[in-house]
Amino acid sequence: MDLLSILNSKPLYLLVGISLAIIFGMCIFFCKRAIKRAGELNIGKDKIKSVIRTSIIFSIVPSVSIIIGLITLAPILGVPWPWFRLSVVGSLPYELMAADLSVKGAGFEGFEDFLSHGTPEVIGAIMFVMSIAIMAGMIFNIVALKRVHTGVLKAGEKDTPFVDLALSVLVVGMMSVFVPVQSVKSNIHLLTIIVSMLITVICSKIATKYKVTWLNDFTMSFALVGAMAASVIFTNMGIGG
Repeated sequence: MDLLSILNSKPLYLLVGISLAIIFGMCIFFCKRAIKRAGELNIGKDKIKSVIRTSIIFSIVPSVSIIIGLITLAPILGVPWPWFRLSVVGSLPYELMAADLSVKGAGFEGFEDFLSHGTPEVIGAIMFVMSIAIMAGMIFNIVALKRVHTGVLKAGEKDTPFVDLALSVLVVGMMSVFVPVQSVKSNIHLLTIIVSMLITVICSKIATKYKVTWLNDFTMSFALVGAMAASVIFTNMGIGG
């Protein structure tokens, strides 16, 4: 049995399905608790229904990025595991980076080498690394989120140029790490990044100029879809290097 057959096996589908069913049940439980609490606070049923309806609508388009992430990860990690990761606390950049580091740490050159010559034991290592590394954020939230949240609220009450500068530097630092690495891989990588940047700028300009505030929530999804479509076009055009 090859590795992709294991990664797409029925037992893994079953385990993932059970886990997601439990999580879905938790969502339903807390949703009911929230509706009950809203009633205790004398919030009208019409307003509650409006909030639920709006939340559903505004969750559809952003979820496109999750579906794209699943499509991206499926050829290298199968369907069940990426489905589980992206449905809980994962994100495409993190999952790819964690899986890539795991594969290279096991002595393979990349995903293609892993799928060709890897062993089932490596699959367990990849799943472990992808799961354990991201738990740091959840543990941090349990221990320190309340204090951080309180500090952010207090900082927002007064002019804090340093905080604004620090956040800007953080974003620029993250982009300085990820963008150059991807842009030098090939011409297609570079052109895809440029297309996603153009789509992001265009969406931001439209949202600002025409007061289309909801567009800001969907910019990432549009940039992902547009950039991926552009990469397919560039590939068919024979642009490489």
